[in-house]
Amino acid sequence: MAYTTNRFCWTGIVSTDPDKVVGFYPEVLGWSASTVEMDGSSMPIFAKGEQTLCHVRGPMMDGEPSHWNSYLRVDDVDASTAAAKEHGGNVVVEPTDIAPGRFSVVTTPSGAHLHLFKEADPAAQHIADGPGAVGWVELWSKDIDADLSWLKAAFGYEVEQMQMPDGPYYILKHGGEQRGGAMASTNEKAPAMFLSWVSVADVDETVGRATSHGGAVIAPAFDVPNVGRLAILADSTGGVFGVMTPPAS
Repeated sequence: MAYTTNRFCWTGIVSTDPDKVVGFYPEVLGWSASTVEMDGSSMPIFAKGEQTLCHVRGPMMDGEPSHWNSYLRVDDVDASTAAAKEHGGNVVVEPTDIAPGRFSVVTTPSGAHLHLFKEADPAAQHIADGPGAVGWVELWSKDIDADLSWLKAAFGYEVEQMQMPDGPYYILKHGGEQRGGAMASTNEKAPAMFLSWVSVADVDETVGRATSHGGAVIAPAFDVPNVGRLAILADSTGGVFGVMTPPAS
């Protein structure tokens, strides 16, 4: 699938032990692992079939924990980075060129990190879908009003509110199409973050595989009407991600 403006397009997994998670995710999510050369070093890459999904890197600074990074495709990295700062976000990494394209790292007003990306090759296609791919990305915000205002002002998202059992949930839309979600974080100890949800055939089986391979359950499997069955997991080095199975049609 081709890149599309304001769509989450790529995932980076940061791990305190990259070799360990290269063994974890194929067992749990059925991904395959290979390596590519990037800036003079080898970088692990995960794929599902012929669809590339994400890369893995180790910490770039002392104390950096394991986590997932979400990449948002934009038309102009420099302009979007400037808009992110203008409307109350922070710039962590200034616009930088890498082999696949140009990227930067910004944060929402409440501190959730977000990578902005524009591909170098207009014909490139790297957005995967279906089982094993990231099917949804949502913001867990520490200041939902400020972050929603930022998403609208900096990126032009439309926001649609839904009432859920635990409170309001917000759908982020671009051109009328759903692109992601946002909610107020209910975990006082967790930082603001973008959570990636991976589509799987069976959430309960996936939870079992994760725990048997050194992962942990952050939120046990639960059902959400019209959404499906979900669980939140941590990999064998602590990187947090969600898994979801849509309801039977």
